[in-house]
Amino acid sequence: MSKIIDGLMGFVVGDAMGVPVEFSMREKMFINPVTDMIGYGSHNVPAGTWSDDTSMTIALIDSINNKNKIDYDDIMNNFKAWFNDAKYTPADDVFDIGRTCLKAIGNYSKGINPLECGLKDINDNGNGSLMRISPIAYYCYYNNLNDNEILKLVNDISSLTHAHEISLMGCYIYIKYLIFLLEGNNKLDAYHKIQNIDYSFYSNETIIKYERILKNNIYELSIDEIKSSGYIVDTLEASLWVLLNTDNYKHAIIGSINLGNDTDTIGAICGSMAGLIYGYEDIEETWINTLIKKDYLIDIFNQFENNLCHSKKDAILGAIIGDIVGSRFELNHCKKKKFDFMPYGKSRFTDDTVMTLAVAKTLLNYPNNNLEEEVINNMVEIGRKYHQCGFGRSFHKWITTDNHEPYNSYGNGAAMRISACGIVAKNKKEVKEISKIITSVSHNHPDGIKGAEAVAMMIYLIKEGKNKEELKQYFIENYYPIDFTLKDLIGKYKFKIACKETVPQAFMAFYESINFEDAIRKAMYIGGDSDTIGAICGSMAGLYYGIPNYIYEDSYKFLDDYLLDIYNSFNTKYNELKV
Repeated sequence: MSKIIDGLMGFVVGDAMGVPVEFSMREKMFINPVTDMIGYGSHNVPAGTWSDDTSMTIALIDSINNKNKIDYDDIMNNFKAWFNDAKYTPADDVFDIGRTCLKAIGNYSKGINPLECGLKDINDNGNGSLMRISPIAYYCYYNNLNDNEILKLVNDISSLTHAHEISLMGCYIYIKYLIFLLEGNNKLDAYHKIQNIDYSFYSNETIIKYERILKNNIYELSIDEIKSSGYIVDTLEASLWVLLNTDNYKHAIIGSINLGNDTDTIGAICGSMAGLIYGYEDIEETWINTLIKKDYLIDIFNQFENNLCHSKKDAILGAIIGDIVGSRFELNHCKKKKFDFMPYGKSRFTDDTVMTLAVAKTLLNYPNNNLEEEVINNMVEIGRKYHQCGFGRSFHKWITTDNHEPYNSYGNGAAMRISACGIVAKNKKEVKEISKIITSVSHNHPDGIKGAEAVAMMIYLIKEGKNKEELKQYFIENYYPIDFTLKDLIGKYKFKIACKETVPQAFMAFYESINFEDAIRKAMYIGGDSDTIGAICGSMAGLYYGIPNYIYEDSYKFLDDYLLDIYNSFNTKYNELKV
């Protein structure tokens, strides 16, 4: 899963888990511990409500998304919009704001330079800058900032509200820890790395404040030695202590919340780290689904990832990646959500990729060609070149003999190869015409034609900017009823090749996903004809969400120069594929 989604969703869930019991005493929590996401309590708000921690975090992200850079005035204007207009809140209401943040926003409203707005007194070292700064770790990591650049940026972002050196150093320790996790270090190695950083640019008086983290091993302390107050040092200590003494996301969040006191922020900070370590798939599904405005949050986080990871919207490559990931799970059901995504040497492209590119090559010359004749020629030529890539028996015969008459197939081979039609077509009528011609050369059964058209139409509608609810409604009204969820399929869905038993399942893997990688993982978890389900789902998800560069660049090594040349030619001609 995307590290950005892992960490940020881990953060929000931890925040929302802590909101109802904020300010509760530890002794009370031990008697009646929180083990699930509940509502009301301290702030009298429904379950799934997140606090100022998340509001200010997404205000920061929204600024970076819109400006594509760090703009301190814009960030402070977003903080103002949050406080004054309840923007970035779960229910259009600001119910929690720290004193220091409030004063800093007030300073900015008076016209003070944003970097001079933060409070500098030693008593102004609450965790208000720590709680909102995690996006900076991703910004630094994906922009390859050096240590000096990271230090300056962290100090500046904290100083918007909290300008005392204790706050600056606490934020720096936290951001460096997140970056070490992003670099692939395990939680203990990342911890030892932050212990070995040179902090001499901070005063000795400040460094001493963090001595229990930096000079000792914080995780060896007893729970009675850990405070969970809103003081930044206490918050960072508590979050790291819980993280290093638990072994999964659920235990980390429950442990951090039941320390009591500043539960939302400690839950959020611990959750941001645990999310990176254990991944989105380790977060309780019911907790995620309880979050208020979950889709709103995911959309903002996906845009953040697209900007930082230079994602590109690409149906063709999405289909290819779905095929490659699914290649090792065909007839070998992937029974878990966590798996190596696309290991080189174990994964490969199959007939889904080969025929997708044969169609793409044909459409390079559209409309100035005989579509039926050229698609047959390309399918035969390219299919014979890769005749051992996994073709079904009937289609393999169609390719390798001189008889290229359609054979009344309703199989999902019609749907796996069709994504380019949705990109090329200029309207719905053309989608239907092109997909029918291309499909009917082999799969001329009405069910085969229908399945291919359904996929091509979804690609076209995604290109036109339709959201998932609009896509689902069109899909149901015009193609297939959907009376199931992915949860209904798990452990029950068998290997099937008919379009009507494959296309709806692939669509639902896309529909229930939160980003490209999640869509492919869900497609694999269904089971069945995994490479084809992956290709169909991936074509939709690749165009809808965008494919992060760390995935699409990795996929190129699976293709030879011949196939890459076709892909690049199509991608160059139809440049609307790029974000």
